[in-house]
Formats: sequence, structure tokens, C-alpha cells
Amino acid sequence: MTLLDNDYYSIMELRKLLDHKDVSARELVDDTFRKIKETNPKLNSFVLMTEELALSQAAKADERLSSTGPASVLDGIPLAVKDLYDTAGVATTGGTAAFKDRVPDEDSVVISLLQQAGMVVVGKTNTHELAYGMTTNNPHYGPTRNPWDLTRVPGGSSGGSGAAVAAGQVAAALGTDTGGSVRNPAAFCGITGHKPTFGLVSTKGIIPLSKTLDHAGPMTRSAHECAMMLEWMIEPRKRVSFVEQLEDSIAGLKLAIIPSLLEGCQSGVLDSFENSLDTFRDLGVEITEFEPIPDYKNMRARLSPIAAAEGSTYIENILRESKELVGERVRGQMLAGLDASLHDYVRALDYRQDVEVSFENALREHQIDGYIIPTCPQVAEPITDEPENLEKKVRNTSVFNQTRQPSISVPNGFDGDGLPTGLMISTAQNTDRLTLQVAHNFQKVTDFHLQIPASN
Repeated sequence: MTLLDNDYYSIMELRKLLDHKDVSARELVDDTFRKIKETNPKLNSFVLMTEELALSQAAKADERLSSTGPASVLDGIPLAVKDLYDTAGVATTGGTAAFKDRVPDEDSVVISLLQQAGMVVVGKTNTHELAYGMTTNNPHYGPTRNPWDLTRVPGGSSGGSGAAVAAGQVAAALGTDTGGSVRNPAAFCGITGHKPTFGLVSTKGIIPLSKTLDHAGPMTRSAHECAMMLEWMIEPRKRVSFVEQLEDSIAGLKLAIIPSLLEGCQSGVLDSFENSLDTFRDLGVEITEFEPIPDYKNMRARLSPIAAAEGSTYIENILRESKELVGERVRGQMLAGLDASLHDYVRALDYRQDVEVSFENALREHQIDGYIIPTCPQVAEPITDEPENLEKKVRNTSVFNQTRQPSISVPNGFDGDGLPTGLMISTAQNTDRLTLQVAHNFQKVTDFHLQIPASN
């Protein structure tokens, strides 16, 4: 059987098909590769397909399904993996020529856990080089294109994963998020992306950009599916259910707008945001305003030494001995990081802790359940060779890497050109269940996450 009638099955729908034996894991994988081969020439979302590995994993899934039963709700589900996650025996390049021959011997922790859950790795997705940017216009693998408008970027740095889910190539993908790299492509591509609480999901075995700020997160079409994945991305000793609480009412919660982070937003982004606020009010949520810190304009500048210094340290030898292997733009950013002083780096770390405490204390002291703002001040821009305005795109998302709070982006509308906009919901540290619950309740009464790009 092939699933030719519908390229947009959710994880839940695929689970039913597998459990009812309407399709086998092998057939599902075959159909996934069909879709990738048909659509990837125009999207460039995948840089590598892992057909041999996927067929082996699918065969094992089918054995379980016909004997002991599925290893988890994810057993047999195809998975797209950002090309930063170590996958044993599979090239993991970080999107850079410097690592083109890098083939790890071991899986990253997240890949190992999801494979134990039975997920089937179908390939590696394109990334902005070394995850240091938000266009996924990669100088070595070419640009990934947004399924909603093939002339525009998908966001980044997990743009390949975002485009793969939006185009229906897969139902589930992995991204990483240092300043918004899960949530930005989720917003630009009209899908859902969750950045967990810092440390909840292991980043061991993921090519780092910033050990202090890196997060690993799921990218799917819905908060429900993100919850399903997140549950199995966590090591067993810390595992809890993120699905159980999803259906609980959010009436009576208080969500705070951060007015400073609305400044400079495009009109279409603001229109979608205002409509979303009305939706939450209809759900019984109280909307308030609050500024956890007084000066957002200088915050990024004060914090920038962290990612620059930590990212350049990881590839210091390459930058000093073979810097031509790194694309010109990212090379310049990384070389600047090598020049960062220890004094500036330590001051930035101290300030990051101040920001974290301010955001956490504000929730407790003012009895606020979470923050709600546009994911990004803009929609996806055209693909060009011009330098990107990275500061503008990460302004809203990067705040919650610094605060280490869970943060999810959900689709919340379209601008006048039909491009997706995103809504970001963030709650206190270690309350990922609440973040996902709020997002799920929003998606129960809206259908933006179910919309399909016309290019498909």
C-alpha cells in the first residue's frame, strides 16, 4: 500500500494505520522516500536519505507490531533529523564542509532514545551552516526553500526540518534551538516547534553552537505531536507524560504580553497576534501586560559574547588552520568569537543569569502563568545572497534561550501575502506540560496548523 491519497497524516493517524495493519512500517517508509524524492528537488530540505538504515529499522518495527506490540506510540513512525545530531554510521556534517567526512560511531542521546521508541530515521535535513543563522541558505548544500513560497526562506537554523514537515515529507522532525532555531522555522513554515526547558532533553552527541544555550526539540504540525515526541526524547529516569494534561482546560490562566517585543513587528504579524489574543480570551484566559526587564534593546548586545565565544571554541582548530572550509558569513561570525575577551564572556554569563531570574520571578510574584508574544517580528523573507538581519529575527525567540524556560511556536494565521505567522507561548522552567497544554487548547479551536501549502 502507498499513502498516495494524503501526504499529511499526523503521528496519531499513522499510529492507527500501523496498529490496524492498514499499512506496514516498511510500506510507510517506502512511501516516505517516494514523497522525499518527488519534492526534494524543489525544496532541498534533505541533504541525505538513510534508506538502508530506515529499511532495517522498519523491518524491526514490523516484527514488533506482529508479535509483542509497538515499543511506543512512535514505533514505525518516520523521523527527519537535523544534520547536527550524531547518528552512528551516518555522515553528520553540521552543514559545513569542515565536517563533510565526519561519520560518528555512536548515536546522540536523543537519536538513541527515539530509536529505542521505534522511530525510523529516514534522513538528515539541511541546516544553516553550524546552526549559526536563520535562513538555511547553506553555502555548501544550497538553500532550503519554504513550501509556502519557494522563493522564500524556511527560517533556520532548522530550516530543512521545518520545510520537511510543512511539505508533508514527514510528520516528525528534530531541530536544535540556540536562539530560536526550532521556533523560527516553525513560524515561517506554519508548523509547531517546541523548545523544552534547558537540560530537560540531553544535547550530548549534537554538534554544539553554545553549550550554555543549546536545546534539542521536536518539530511537528501540532502541539499534541510535539508532546508525544518529547516524552520519548527524555531519558527514562526523568520521563513524564506530556500528553495526559493536554486536554485540561486553560480557563482562569493568566498570560502576559511583553509590549517591548511587539515593537517593529510587521502588520500581518500583529494582526494575527491580536486575533490570537481574542481566541485565548474566548477560552477563558486573562491577558495582561508585563515587562520582566527594562531594556530589551541592549539585551542582545550584552549577551552576544556567549554564543560567539562558545561556538568558535568548538571549531577553533578549523578556524585557525582550515578556515576556508567554513562559509564566508559564518566564518566571520566565528572568527569574531575567537576575539571575545574572557571578561566580556563572564559578564555576559552573569547578565544571562540576571535575565533568567527576572523572568522566573515575574511569573511567581505577579501570578502570571506564562508569556505570549509573536514568535518572530516578520514573516519569511525572500532568498537572497544579502546578509540577513539576524538580530531582528532572534529578538523574541532568543529571550527564552537565555531564561531557559520552555517555549513553543504554533501557527496563528497568515499575512496579506499568504505567508504563515507564528505565536510563541512560554511558561516557567520545568512546566513544559503547561506550555504544551496552552498550545494544544489553542489548536483545538483553530486550524492554522492543519493548513497545507499551495505549492504542494
